[in-house]
Amino acid sequence: MLQKAVIILSVATWHDIPIFEEVLQIKHNLAKKLKELRKKSGLTQAQLADKLEISASAVGMYEQGRREPDNKTLSKICRILDASGNYVLDLNSAEEMHNQKADIYNIISDFIKNLENEENLTFNGEPIDPNEKRKITSALKVATAVTLSDIDKTL
Repeated sequence: MLQKAVIILSVATWHDIPIFEEVLQIKHNLAKKLKELRKKSGLTQAQLADKLEISASAVGMYEQGRREPDNKTLSKICRILDASGNYVLDLNSAEEMHNQKADIYNIISDFIKNLENEENLTFNGEPIDPNEKRKITSALKVATAVTLSDIDKTL
């Protein structure tokens, strides 16, 4: 039953490349970048907090991804750690991820449309009936949804 629900959910999101996933990825990357840049600059959380005029626990929460800095604080972080906003927010990577996902989605969508419109398909010389064709296209849609989700994990 759970497997069926996962398949239904995956197919339900087929036409939507969720922006929510990208937001989560940006938040995760922000936390990693802040910690990386702070350590690279030789500052402790407390020292960075003093420069930012915030608490050390706030810096810790930023680095754990449990909280995000407001725009003013983010601007200060970039200045203090000598990094661009695009780098800290990893915006280039998010754009690349979106483009890569869109390319995969378009290629597989075109393939599925061609498969759905193709008459007299055979497998090992045997005709494929419309019900089997629907199963194949559904499996391709699920596989694509999983692939798009996995891209987020690798970038």
